[in-house]
Order: sequence, then structure tokens, then C-alpha cells
Amino acid sequence: MLGDLQDKLRGILKKIEGTSHFDDELLDNVLKELQKALITSDVDTELALSFAEHIKKRVKEEKGLKFTMREQFLYVIYDELTRIVGTGKNLDINEKPYKILLVGLFGSGKTTTAAKVAKYYKKRGYKVALLGLDTYRAAAMQQIKQLAEKIQVPYYINEKEKNPEKIIHEYEKEFNKYDLIIADSAGRDALDNELSKEIKGIKRELQPQESILVIPADIGQSAKVQAQSFKKLVNVKNVILTKMDGTAKGGGALTACYETESPIVFIGTGEKIDELEEFDPKGFVGQLLGLGDIKTLLKKAQEAFTEEEAQKASKKFFKGEFNLIDFHEQLQGIKKMGSLSKVMSMIPGVSNMGMPKEILDLQEGKMQTYEHIMQSMTFDELKDPSLVTDTRVQRIAFGAGVSEEEVRELIKSFKQLGKLSKKMNPRKLKGLEKNFNLKKMQDLF
Repeated sequence: MLGDLQDKLRGILKKIEGTSHFDDELLDNVLKELQKALITSDVDTELALSFAEHIKKRVKEEKGLKFTMREQFLYVIYDELTRIVGTGKNLDINEKPYKILLVGLFGSGKTTTAAKVAKYYKKRGYKVALLGLDTYRAAAMQQIKQLAEKIQVPYYINEKEKNPEKIIHEYEKEFNKYDLIIADSAGRDALDNELSKEIKGIKRELQPQESILVIPADIGQSAKVQAQSFKKLVNVKNVILTKMDGTAKGGGALTACYETESPIVFIGTGEKIDELEEFDPKGFVGQLLGLGDIKTLLKKAQEAFTEEEAQKASKKFFKGEFNLIDFHEQLQGIKKMGSLSKVMSMIPGVSNMGMPKEILDLQEGKMQTYEHIMQSMTFDELKDPSLVTDTRVQRIAFGAGVSEEEVRELIKSFKQLGKLSKKMNPRKLKGLEKNFNLKKMQDLF
């Protein structure tokens, strides 16, 4: 998530991990690196400079109150980044019908996000409908229709009408049937006079209780101007971040939240209709800094595995008794949680422990291939993968309909996973707290 900024922040923190003495001079040097990292990751220059100065002031003023200077530095970065992205909150749907207007530029993912939010609230018992008001993009109305049918919610569109205000007027008598109306609006490459006039008209006619700015993680340097403009135009109260599964620099998204003084309410973590999550600022910033998001991980794990299954797998893994039969079972659960790299990013420190790239990069397609391979293996081979010789590789590949190289890749990755289980002995994992006293911080957060 927010790949470029995440890498730079983690790089800065890694530099100070091994330092025996964290003094004022080192603090100044680290803050200069922090400013540079933020600016080159598309954070607005003024925000980056004031952010670093504020951190310096707090570290000096609060020095020795709770942590060492190094620990205090990490704590303040965590706290200040959390302040920028917001405290995290759920929408207060206190009227019927509650109308939400999604705004943003081309490519922000508004239409897909509208369907994601609709499904999110439908699953929670709300009666929801989608309203298509994007009369500018040719395929927008059809996309609303297809997505609405996919998630089985009512939708209101008029492909012949070019005035979104008339579409609202046409269907407004229907709105009272629902708890929640989610309206998709048009975008442009920039917030020009035409789009501004259109959105003002929509707001006047629809009178939404909530205007939400949908912005992609790759928004870039234009974030400040866009955020300020939409704030002025429709009084944006909240933000939804999209494209969080990419490798965007990410600083622009943080700038947009800061400039609109609007907290993030949801994040889109992928293109699928289910890949929308409630925003947890502490978990978000924890992942950004490499501290992990154990809370979200546990929530996802509880949904995917029973407690008994999880404990059984954990014991076998740490004892080095984890075999391909167990691996096959765990793949079924992991598919419910997302890619393995996403899961591992939530565990503090594990990202640096040498997890095989082939395993981390497991997406659904690769998981399916691995499942086919394991289904073509004998029970003995699943129990002891070292039995898989070249001749057996040929047989397994033929039976699974895959290449021999893919079979070897699975065996190689599994062997690396076995080596990793020894590194990840539970007693050794406790050492992850050593440098930044994570337990002390978790008590505060």
C-alpha cells in the first residue's frame, strides 16, 4: 500500500534501528531525510516541511516522558501521520433516505467504489440503491447497471438523458423506499468550470447528507489543488482511498486528506467488489511504518479459520512439521483473506525475515495452479515433498496440466518456507520488540 512512501519511511526507520546513540544531530539528519522522502513521494512541500518541524518540536518537548529519544521519534511519527489521515469513523446514517454523493476526477474509481459501498451497507442490513449520474462517460450507466445486478441492489439510470439533475428529478419519488442512496457523478481530467457547474447542480437537486471525495493512491502532486477545489465546491466531509493495491507513491493521498480536513472512511484494496475495508488509521499507519496491523490480521484470520485450525497449523509450522497437506488447507483460508503478501504485511517485522518471493506473490491464479499440482500428488508426496524426484515431477505436471517448472517452483518455495519456520520460532519473534519497544507502544495505542 502506498508503496513508494512506505519503502522510504521504512528505510529511514531501519537506519535508526541499529544506532546506539540517538542525539539531536542524528534527529536533524533523519528529519531532513524524512522531508525529502515525503516530498519525492508527492506530499505537498509545505506540508512536508511543517510535518517535520512539528515532529522535531514534539520529540524535544516530550523527550524522556515515556520513551527513549529514538522510541519517542517513532511514536511521534506514528501519532502525526495518524492525525493527518484522520481518526477513523463510520458514516452516521441517521436519516432516511440518506444520500451519499461520490465526487472525483477521471480514473479515481468512483463507479466501482459506489458499488463496493452499496454492497458493504447491504451486508449490514441497509436497503440500498445506486443512482447513476455520470452522463459524460459513455459506459458509466452500463457499468452501474452491471455492478448493481452483480451485487443485487436496485439501480436508477437513464442512458438517454444528458442532464444529471433531470435524472435525479425523474427518480426522486423512489428514494424514500431506501435507507441509503449512493450517487455516482461524472469526472474529468481536471476540475474545470463545466464539471464544477455540473456538480453544483447535482448537489442542489440531490441535497446529499454526505459528499465523499474518491481519490486514488496515485493522485500525485495535483492532490492539494484538487482537494481544496472539491472541498470548496461540495464541502467534502470524508475521503475514500482507491487503488491501494498498487505501487503508487502515495503522498498525494495524504495531502488530500490534510487539505480537506477530511478523515478516510474506506479504502479500496483491489478491483474486486469485496475489496473495500473500513479505514483503521492506526493499522494503516502501522503498516506504512512497518509496524504491522495485527488487529486487522486477527480479524481476517478469524473469518477465514476456526481457532482450532489456526492453533493446529501454528504448532505444526513452528515445529517444522508443516507439510503440503497443511499447506493446501491453509491456501483455502488465505484465499478468503487476500494475497499472502497482504497478510504478511500486517505482521510486525516479518516482511524483513526472508519470506520466499514466490510465496509472497501468491495471488488467486497462482494459488489455483498450486492446488492443481497438489491434487495430482500422492498422499506420501504431500506428506514428504522430498520424495518428488524428476520422474515424479513429470508425472505430476502432466496430471495437473502445468509445466514441470511450476511443480519445481512449488517444491522449492515450500522448502524455503520450512527454513523460514525455524527463523520464526515464537521465542525469536519476541525479539522484534527489542528496538522500538512495541509492547509499550501497543499499550498506548
